Amino acid sequence: MSERTLIESFNIGIKKGCDDSVCFSIPDNSCVSIVTTKNKFAAAPVILSRKHINLAKPKYILVNSGNANACTGQQGINNALLCMKNLSKKFQCKKENILMFSTGIIGKQLPIQKMTNLINKKTFKFKSTWKSAAKAIMTTDSTIKSIKKSFLVDNKKITINAICKGAGMIEPNMATMLSFIEIDAKIPRSKLNSILKKSVDKSFNSISVDGDMSTNDSVVLIANGKNQINFSKNSNIIKIEKNILDICQNLSKKIISDGEGATKIITIYIKGSKSYKEAKKIAYSISNSNLIKTAMFGSDPNWGRIIARLGSIENINLIPEKVIMKINGHNTFSRGMQDKLCDLKLLNKSMKRREISIEILLNLGKYDFSMITSDLTTKYVSINSEYTS
Repeated sequence: MSERTLIESFNIGIKKGCDDSVCFSIPDNSCVSIVTTKNKFAAAPVILSRKHINLAKPKYILVNSGNANACTGQQGINNALLCMKNLSKKFQCKKENILMFSTGIIGKQLPIQKMTNLINKKTFKFKSTWKSAAKAIMTTDSTIKSIKKSFLVDNKKITINAICKGAGMIEPNMATMLSFIEIDAKIPRSKLNSILKKSVDKSFNSISVDGDMSTNDSVVLIANGKNQINFSKNSNIIKIEKNILDICQNLSKKIISDGEGATKIITIYIKGSKSYKEAKKIAYSISNSNLIKTAMFGSDPNWGRIIARLGSIENINLIPEKVIMKINGHNTFSRGMQDKLCDLKLLNKSMKRREISIEILLNLGKYDFSMITSDLTTKYVSINSEYTS
């Protein structure tokens, strides 16, 4: 058995002329942690994977693109189970040893006969790459999203391989995105769960393209057991957590950068809130404002739209005279009006950048929250009006 996760990218019969699926073979010494969507209509494979990870040790992961197998009723559950059963028979393991994740169009049944026939006939060699896996799980993505990073812990080289897919319907709590991450370390499951949750909260759960939450999204973290880590040293824990968070944040930024038709990456900073919950609520609201997102597309520093949105949010602590706002580092708003130091020429010029920052200081407390979003473009409308066809 390999020390690292092995990969097979292949065609499972959903798309024509390209790989549309991936199978991961997980090392025996691994621990696996998952975080899944909070959408109440979670897809069939998500429901089953949540159960399986608590019943048995994951040995294989099957991922398909082109069909979400969501809102497909009992038949959708049965179809996912049939895939798992066919794979378990081929790999001589229990169906509970297999996790499954899907992405694509909601509401359509899997072409299950075609899929099971192909699984049964296929010889799995597990010689594919992480990049080929990233390509196989793409839907509306325009770029392959893959990262490899190495660092030292107690003079041991630790490598992280990570991929994700996602471009639209990206709302905090994850949406239309899948990510698979492997780290060359032995990490107990309780610690792995904690690391993944923290990392997801500060990365995939802090991005938004259009405010829609999908039914399928999942992040999977595999600690393959290759290197023993001394977790009694706090510095080792910090280093592991920092590097996994860094990977997740970089993947998140790739998703936003590839937001369907996106031309801008916008970071919203909420500072000095009375509570973390309120800072988060404000960031969500501003990130999902169509008026603000379209202004960003037009490179328009329309701070009035941002202030109007801020003032419309219910049940938050806010004193208008205390609010200060900066756009791209430029003083824009303070004391209830346009800041006296606001240089509109410089501000307008800065809006041509691809990366935009909006910083709102509430000056009411010690809590901060930031998230990343994208602009809303004519191309976004075109892509999503034509998606199912």
